[in-house]
Amino acid sequence: MVLLSAFASILLLIAFFSWGVYSLRRRYWYHDELPLSIEALTLILVLIFYAFEISSARYWLGDAPVRLMFAVLGLVVAGAALYGPMVTSMASRLIVDSLLPPERDDPTEPRYGPAEGLEHQGDFEGAVREYMVIARIFPNKPTAPVRIGHLLMRLDRPAEAAEWFERGVRLMDSAEKCLPIVNRLVEVYSGKMQRPAAAAAALDGYLARFPESPYAESVRQRLARLQEKQAGEAGDDSSAGAPVLS
Repeated sequence: MVLLSAFASILLLIAFFSWGVYSLRRRYWYHDELPLSIEALTLILVLIFYAFEISSARYWLGDAPVRLMFAVLGLVVAGAALYGPMVTSMASRLIVDSLLPPERDDPTEPRYGPAEGLEHQGDFEGAVREYMVIARIFPNKPTAPVRIGHLLMRLDRPAEAAEWFERGVRLMDSAEKCLPIVNRLVEVYSGKMQRPAAAAAALDGYLARFPESPYAESVRQRLARLQEKQAGEAGDDSSAGAPVLS
């Protein structure tokens, strides 16, 4: 019986750490959230795990209270590291769902409420994860990629933001709605990232898709100015590198 209890304790420890690492990897590496029901079940099982492990620790270390205290403290710290983000995420989603008005139950339309709620709370990382889930479920909708781009800029991650802006632009079929995102993309490339060629390519791509747009002429003018600036900077660089003849 004692050996069976010890074996069960080891198996539960392995499951505790494995599932915790998996959920963290899914959250921070793949920017994906577990369903709310799975998160709730996970936390219930973690509580059961704690009850069993603490009971076992008291059985094995009952005559060594200091060692028992450190064993319990280690379990608590490990649980906070592995499952703390899940508790925070679950609480935020429950609060947001309870505060925001219900949206129409249409499976063909994204539900932006939870992501918008996190954004209003200032939890930009959480909002990005929610929007990324929406972007995967609705890959032909441009709203989520564009919002991800804006949030990533607020998080000072311009390279990632540019990728999402590019994705949003590709999904847009309106010249009017596309132009502000292209302009934002140009600002990211020419400003934060110092990639004027990529900025010019974004403007050129807009003109290729919407050559007869009412905004096409202003885009052409901006593209021309950007190309002139590039040419001037290239000329300055070549002059600076040229040998001086005496």
